[in-house]
Amino acid sequence: MKEKYRAGIIGASSESIYAIKEARARGITTIAIDGNPAAPGLECADEGYTVDLRDTGAVFEFFDSNPVDFLLPVPVGRILTTAGAVNDRYGLPGVGQRAASLATDKWEFHRILSDAGLRNADAVLINRKEQIDGLRDMQYPVVMKPRFGSGSRAVKVYKSFEELRDDNADVAEYDEDYIVETCKPGIEYGVDAFIAGGEFHLILLREKLLTPEPYRQCVGYYAIEQNSETAELFNRVYAVLGGATEVLGLDDCLMHVDIMDDGKEAFIIELSPRPSGHYLHNYFTRYATGFDMLSEYIDYATARSRGEEHKVCYTYNAESMLIRYFDLLEGVIEYLPTQEEIEAMEGVFCYNCYMKEGDRLGKVTDGSSVMGRGFYVVKADTLDKCREICAEIEKKFIIKEV
Repeated sequence: MKEKYRAGIIGASSESIYAIKEARARGITTIAIDGNPAAPGLECADEGYTVDLRDTGAVFEFFDSNPVDFLLPVPVGRILTTAGAVNDRYGLPGVGQRAASLATDKWEFHRILSDAGLRNADAVLINRKEQIDGLRDMQYPVVMKPRFGSGSRAVKVYKSFEELRDDNADVAEYDEDYIVETCKPGIEYGVDAFIAGGEFHLILLREKLLTPEPYRQCVGYYAIEQNSETAELFNRVYAVLGGATEVLGLDDCLMHVDIMDDGKEAFIIELSPRPSGHYLHNYFTRYATGFDMLSEYIDYATARSRGEEHKVCYTYNAESMLIRYFDLLEGVIEYLPTQEEIEAMEGVFCYNCYMKEGDRLGKVTDGSSVMGRGFYVVKADTLDKCREICAEIEKKFIIKEV
């Protein structure tokens, strides 16, 4: 039996640190690369190197000289395609380049799922202001988002053509492609899943808490219990994701998905074959389910590197919990409650605040505008009770509007 393993990390942001620490705790040598020499994961890993992750040739050259047994899956954006290319080249377990490319290109993702009857929405690709007039006859509301992007960057909902046209009136020319598609009604959910040996495992279904339109940025997730009341919802989610994973050719990977469900149809908004970020796979999903996806993936990948099978054994098991991010009032923080004060409250599971008094808070419009503030997790019997605890926590902040 192989006694020493080497794991590669492509993308060494702060969100890679949990995976690196988990691997190192098992005696696995971790080799991280990132285009940013200050990426925190480079220092955390056993070995850290600066490599342009957009240059696939340079990445291949690096791993030719620094072979690994598998890649650790970490939350990344478009460079997921580089990880896919490495997996294909060296025969490693994990997402392949084709699946990664389809998942990170919203237009191709829409096209292939639409052709398979798995995505019922109108969509148009634009990259110049002059093309906006062509959106006049679409069915509104619509959502406009970059063709390539993550973290809800530049995503907005428009209720009418006039609203979209006026909002983009000062845009001379886009510097990237945008996709404009039908905005489906319903409740939005997030999904954590593990696809292993061709078998789909739904780990956690989470209802999203969103800011008001036009941005609809997620500011919290509520874990959905599987019972008689939610059975039909789970059936719809399983059906659409089972079809999508087959069409996209996904296997041997963790997966994060955004879904809209109107009570009749589960509609895939976006899908990414990598672990969820924003303190989810490494914090909230573990808390809510008692199942560590990343740790299980390491067991799976090490077994695969030995030429053995590893059976993922998981029965859906979610507790009624809510993770909440700090979408507070705009202004300057005059007073912050202490961690001890919040954690002493009934129903508070954990509390992590990265803000300080004197910080100026802007409007929450995308992931980058809120995720650096921290998060907390509360536990109660229902979503409404969880919301009540959150409201009591927010009352303890004093913010001066400016």
